[in-house]
Amino acid sequence: MRRLLALGVLVCYAATGLTIVRQDEVGVVRRCGAVLSETWGPGLHWGFPWGIDRIDRVQTGQTRVLTIGARDNEGAPLTAAPNPETDDFLTGDLNVVTARAIVQYRVSDPVKYLFTARSCDRILKAAAESALTRALTGNGVDDVLTTGRGEIAEATRRAIQEQADGHALGVSIRAVRLGRVAPPTPVAPAFADAARARSDRRQVITRAEEYRDRAQADARGRAREIADQAAGRYDSLVQNARGEADRFTLVLAESKKNAEATQRRLYLETLAELFPRFRRKVIVAPGEELDLGLFAEDENTSSSSTNALPTNRNDLSIPRRDDRGGSTP
Repeated sequence: MRRLLALGVLVCYAATGLTIVRQDEVGVVRRCGAVLSETWGPGLHWGFPWGIDRIDRVQTGQTRVLTIGARDNEGAPLTAAPNPETDDFLTGDLNVVTARAIVQYRVSDPVKYLFTARSCDRILKAAAESALTRALTGNGVDDVLTTGRGEIAEATRRAIQEQADGHALGVSIRAVRLGRVAPPTPVAPAFADAARARSDRRQVITRAEEYRDRAQADARGRAREIADQAAGRYDSLVQNARGEADRFTLVLAESKKNAEATQRRLYLETLAELFPRFRRKVIVAPGEELDLGLFAEDENTSSSSTNALPTNRNDLSIPRRDDRGGSTP
């Protein structure tokens, strides 16, 4: 009976070495106080009984959250009284802001996470506060409140990861999300006015840029239109000039073939142009003298017509017929 009892106690004691590690956990084994280099993965494991082996389970797949700065998750920094020791940070242009950041991390090395430091979370929190302070002091208050939030969060994440690796904490910083960053309560109205002024400035700049783009587009369109018109005018003048030059070349070539006919045609064309300008026309036979008194009375009626009349017979260019039936100038 005693043997059965002792056997049962031994079996129960040996059963304490049976350990189940869950799916999202990693088991760190300490045997007689010494940490084994190999960890246990998810599943059923048999080790030494209680007192010899001790199993520490760490959830490596769990995303842990650490909050720094303003601790009130629901309240806003502008409505709650800030704690200057934890909530207020100094920016690069010597302005004070109330900031809050959320650090998300996972355990990458369970052994380091458990045994490197007495409290890994406390060291990580101090590193996060230091990194956030350095990131905020590297930027002005305008960037902190508006467009520089993403850069500040990324710089904080890198700084925290560097410090965690330097202390061998065995954690991986997944992300840093910068919460609401606001000025302290006493100066909040002044910051609100400045924010409205910045918004108005951006609107004015946007409208000016839109006007500039429209004006440039219109100017480019007019420039193209003028250039097209000039190019069309240029092509037209060039084609006309070439056509006139070609026509003159052809006429010159033909006139050289029969110079007498060309001279006669030019003479007749000139007479056809001049005769309509004379108000009185007198035709005389060849060799007959012309009485210029016939034109005396025209001096009182039209001085322009008188100036157009010749003063002697030799100045008249009236054709005379030659013996061959033609006319000579």
